Amino acid sequence: MIGHLGVEPLAAKAIATSLIGAVVWIFAFLIFGTTSLVASQYGSRNYAACGEIFRHALVLGVGGGLAVASLLFLFAAELYALMGATPAVAAQGVPYFRIRCATIPMLFSIYAAVGFLRGIQNTFSPMLVAFLMSGVNIVLDYALIYGGFGFPALGLRGAAVAAVAGHALGILLYMRLLFFSDYTGLYQLMSRKLHLRRFRNISRIAGHLAVRTAGLRLSLVFATAMVARMGPVYLAAYEIVFQLFIFCSDTIDGLAVAGQTLVARHLGAGDARRAQRLGRMLVVWGCAGGAAFGLAYLTLQEPLLALFTSSLAVAELARTEAFLLLVLLQPLNGIVFALDGFILGAHDTRFLMWAMLAGGLLLFVPLTGMSFYLGLGLFGVWGGFSLFMLHRLVANLWRLSSGRWEGAFAGYHASRGG
Repeated sequence: MIGHLGVEPLAAKAIATSLIGAVVWIFAFLIFGTTSLVASQYGSRNYAACGEIFRHALVLGVGGGLAVASLLFLFAAELYALMGATPAVAAQGVPYFRIRCATIPMLFSIYAAVGFLRGIQNTFSPMLVAFLMSGVNIVLDYALIYGGFGFPALGLRGAAVAAVAGHALGILLYMRLLFFSDYTGLYQLMSRKLHLRRFRNISRIAGHLAVRTAGLRLSLVFATAMVARMGPVYLAAYEIVFQLFIFCSDTIDGLAVAGQTLVARHLGAGDARRAQRLGRMLVVWGCAGGAAFGLAYLTLQEPLLALFTSSLAVAELARTEAFLLLVLLQPLNGIVFALDGFILGAHDTRFLMWAMLAGGLLLFVPLTGMSFYLGLGLFGVWGGFSLFMLHRLVANLWRLSSGRWEGAFAGYHASRGG
């Protein structure tokens, strides 16, 4: 919907997405780390430990969310200037960005809740809550951006308000589910006990995942900053292609979540052979899912571009310089996403951290910089991103076949007494 407001609002939203994503996803360990830790304890039937892990993750989410939101709100204008936003883009982007900051503490708390529920093999509830949040967000987007249903037309700011409302609904639903349901008794979620030992246990996986995610998001922020310097049309086209990539990633993430929870559960129960078989299945499923997305994008190219933007210049740029690479990349992406979940389930986070840093900071960032300074445009940036994903594919396949993930899981629990 934002794309039809014009080039500047879409560019402003692209910068906000990049900035918030760079910081927010550093805290993705609240989902992924919590899921792995809870699932391994669930596999060994230590239900009290599952609830203890969640309580500590929730404290980290609330405290970290408030701190991050405050800093981003205070330095919003400076961050837009650092990203190379034009005055017209910054004028619309800064107010939008500051309103969106209110979602961050809520989002971090939701991360902890989702991680816990996935770990105890409840993936239906997070899916249902996500659908309800998205539905409210979409309806309010229409109402507040364009003034539908008698609401005032707030433009880009309306999109930010809709996002806040959607996240607030999610918090209410998770609190009802976790603290006022049958889960409370079995997992002792209402207990107020906190232990430094548990924070230390979480910190190892959290540190690896935070550094890994920081490397990825900083690479993407750098790419956005370079594209922003090419002009609003380039930035808008980049945002369209990147959002299609993220849509595939988030959808196939269902495979990664299933892989992560089941691998952690199998390893927690001492069944490494079953975990290995699951890893091989994830490769096949990931490739098939990615191929389906690639075929869909190729078939629906024109309707998709028309959905995202009414600017002929933006659509033409996305079509000629990035769309084919996006299509060809999807089968490989599907395998990468699926195996990320497998490796996370094995607590092999140190490997994921170093593989991401090598691919992002040593491959993608230099290629993106070269694309800007050599005038390679969006094709050069997206070509660099494609090579980055190919690097991740090779690294993940090697790790799966090497079997070293099993040693990583055993080493983690041996060093912490289980």
